[in-house]
Amino acid sequence: MTELMKAIVLDNDDLIVKNVENPQTATPGHLIVKMEAAAINSGDKFFLRFPPIPGMTTSLHGIKGVSGTGVVLQIGDGVPAEYLGKHITFYRNLKYSESVVGTWCEYAHLHYLDCVILPETVNPEDYSGSMVNTITPYAFLKQIIGEGHKGIISTAGNSATGIAMLGFCLAFNFPLISIVRNHEGKKEMEALGAKNIVVQSDEDFNQQLTETAQTLNTTAIFDGVGGDILNKIFMLIPNNSVIYSYGYIGDAVPLTFHTSMLAVKNISIKPFSNVLTDTVKNQENLEHAVKEISTLIHMPHFKTKIGKKFQLAEINEALLYKTVGGGKAVLSF
Repeated sequence: MTELMKAIVLDNDDLIVKNVENPQTATPGHLIVKMEAAAINSGDKFFLRFPPIPGMTTSLHGIKGVSGTGVVLQIGDGVPAEYLGKHITFYRNLKYSESVVGTWCEYAHLHYLDCVILPETVNPEDYSGSMVNTITPYAFLKQIIGEGHKGIISTAGNSATGIAMLGFCLAFNFPLISIVRNHEGKKEMEALGAKNIVVQSDEDFNQQLTETAQTLNTTAIFDGVGGDILNKIFMLIPNNSVIYSYGYIGDAVPLTFHTSMLAVKNISIKPFSNVLTDTVKNQENLEHAVKEISTLIHMPHFKTKIGKKFQLAEINEALLYKTVGGGKAVLSF
């Protein structure tokens, strides 16, 4: 007899809770996970608005959601035995699979290379949206080191990804300048161990950024905002810098610098996507990444900021949820 579970699916452009088939057997390389919590990240909202990107993993039964945490109930052939019975945090778009089920459902079926084992000392719910914000700066750091950069400027310094970037830069002793909007953001970053913070609202912002960037040779710009912040910093960053465009929340303001400055300062702009990096595309590198992240994820930099919890039936309210402090809506199972 087929067992059913509750899941959130898209039906005629409406999100509904529906009974779908429960995954029964973990296929090779995969896990069955009893879901406990799933934070709603910006990526979840993106994938609701746009059709699937060719080559990207989609869920069976049309189940939505890409992030979450839960406990591993069953492992398939080829999965390291250490995963069984452990709490994990995951992002289901890292390893391509045609048999993924989840994550806005009661039982998910995922490739183990989408997952990081959590320490027994942490609250798993605190990592319900962490994996995408963790793999992104990790893969970015590996890429820019390989490209010869010696330091990073992060335009969204105290965003979830910016804070995770700080965690890895501290762990690997790599120079980082974090740009924050105000002094509350600066205090938050200082409490997490940041040393090089510049505040956009300060009168001497330009001088601070220029001098610190020259001293630390921060030629890799991780831009998680877009728009006005790039206009502000373009003439301040070192020559020979590369701007890696990851986020676009500030794109209501167009870029206004003169294109000749690209040549004068030898600055280039290119997109950045975690799934297109060698860290994610190469299975050996991805396996190393999830193991290394597992040893560091206990650091406070990798926690999910939880704003409010919602039940599955409250998915539409959860998608509308906003908070000034950056806390996320979290689906509880």
